[in-house]
Amino acid sequence: MTPVRPVAAGDLAAVLELLVTRERRTLGIAETTEARLRDRVGLPGHDGWVTTGEQGSITGYASLDAAQEAELVADDPLAGALLEQVEARARERGFDGLTLTAPTEDETLRAQADRAGFSHERTTLRMWHTLTGVSTPTWPDGVSLRTYADGDGPAVKALIDRAYGGWDDTYVARPLDDWLAFMTDHDEFDPELWFLAERDGQLLACALHWREHQGRGWLKDLVVDERERARGLGTALVRRGLAVYAARGAEQVGLKVDDANPTGAPRLYAALGFETDRRYAIWAKQL
Repeated sequence: MTPVRPVAAGDLAAVLELLVTRERRTLGIAETTEARLRDRVGLPGHDGWVTTGEQGSITGYASLDAAQEAELVADDPLAGALLEQVEARARERGFDGLTLTAPTEDETLRAQADRAGFSHERTTLRMWHTLTGVSTPTWPDGVSLRTYADGDGPAVKALIDRAYGGWDDTYVARPLDDWLAFMTDHDEFDPELWFLAERDGQLLACALHWREHQGRGWLKDLVVDERERARGLGTALVRRGLAVYAARGAEQVGLKVDDANPTGAPRLYAALGFETDRRYAIWAKQL
């Protein structure tokens, strides 16, 4: 039987090496950093496991979070043992499903997901905008803009949950404490980059960005209340973010968007100058 045990703090360097090695092999570049890994492992709803080889060396890693999202990096047959552990824990936690995300270039992970009974659900696009000639945003009548303040978390989360849960059958709302840790308890969070659009004190839309790093910004979430769509509010929020990043000296802004998003988000981003550079397959399994 393959040794599987919970991940420990002392395992993170070895886990990071596994993740970086896989990314370099499949993508040609490593994108996971020590800080981001520590942030993920430190979330309230995180579970993680490793497999060990000779002399206790770390040979595989898997995790599960409160959004029912799993992560896996292991060669066969270790992958099967780790996914069995993930599924067992998911059932213990009362989850009704799991998702795995694999870049389309990662044929190994996609094959492992397929063998474990996951089905391809949809594809996510990663897009980038080069910051040249940024347009000034035009706001719909009666809309005011402000940045995030302490105490806004529940309202922002509720808006996001309503929007994503309204069309994505695999979307799982995180508990508030987990969401706040995931979104705000790390160095990439900057409340001055979280823009909230309101009318008469009611939250209508938000655009949540990460702090720029090495000349690049990132649009994490853009959500417009269903009743306010098709009025230019999403466009204005994107342009506001681009302008602020440009003023900070960033050169590019990236984002991820579901290619089947029925709100028209992929078309909006393309019309604003974002271009796709990578695709990720989302694999789902019902428990």
